[in-house]
Order: sequence, then structure tokens, then C-alpha cells
Amino acid sequence: MSILLLVRHCEPEIKGRILGQIDSPLSAAGHVHAAATLGSLQAAIAWCSPLARAVETAARLRSPVRRILPDLREIDHGQWSGKTWEEVEARWPDIAHRKLQDWNGVTAPDGESWPDFLQRVSGAWEIIRRGPQPAAVVAHQGVNAALTSIINGTDPLQFRQAYGEVIRVDYA
Repeated sequence: MSILLLVRHCEPEIKGRILGQIDSPLSAAGHVHAAATLGSLQAAIAWCSPLARAVETAARLRSPVRRILPDLREIDHGQWSGKTWEEVEARWPDIAHRKLQDWNGVTAPDGESWPDFLQRVSGAWEIIRRGPQPAAVVAHQGVNAALTSIINGTDPLQFRQAYGEVIRVDYA
């Protein structure tokens, strides 16, 4: 049995907005949280999203090897990036309504579709699972939801992970 530690980055500087691939660093509280809670987490390798909030979180893990894996970046929300949900509903009411009815089936304008995102994350998973064990992945809510879906078939819409939370996934 192999072990994967899924870590969601700690609190970003930009809050209350749809971040997606916006490259927000950690907030001051995020840095404190990462230092206080992740310093004892050990893994043979830490795979990391290239986005600053994930890189800064990964720096706190006790891992002899850290590798940035570009395919672990968060889903691209296109024109919704940087907006609040209220702004999205005001500007794109029809699409926002459809999105709430079929979250993974509706794509933000100029955004990345769920199937394309899942394919990208699947490519990252193929690299991760062939690498050293135990492994940590420091990424994002969407990425970690996709990974748990790929690994054990769970519904990605049911996946929840707080900033800085570590979820252990055992797999064959």
C-alpha cells in the first residue's frame, strides 16, 4: 500500500475571490499556519503546484526533494478569475445559474473545462504514482478533489479541504 498526503495550500493573500490560476502568495496568517502545522509532515518527495501559495506552503514540509509539477496548478476560471461570486452572478447570471446546477459540466467564459482539467491532473498523477513514496502533493481544492476522484472514484463535488489541511490517501 502506498501513501499520498494531499495538502491544500494555506490561506492566500487574496481572499473572497475566485482565484483559480491567479498567483496569490500566502497571507501573513497563511505563513504562520504553514510554519506551525506542516513542519513535522514528512514525505520522500513533495510535488507542488507552481502557484506561489502552494510553493510557499510546500517550503514548510520536511521533504528532502521538492518538485514543481505544472499540471498541479488550479483549474483556470477564465473571465471569472479574481471576481467574487456576486460579481459573477451579476455579470453572467445565466451561466452562473447553470454552473450551480451542474458545477463540473459548465465552464466559465474562457475557462478550462472539467474534462480538460481532469485530463491534466491525470497526467500529473501518472508522474506522482511512479515517484518516491510516501509522497505529498501541495496543491489546491480543485486539484486535490480531482486527485481523490482519480485515485478512488470519490465524487469531486463532495470533497472538502480546509487551508493547510492534510488528507492521507492510501492506494495500491
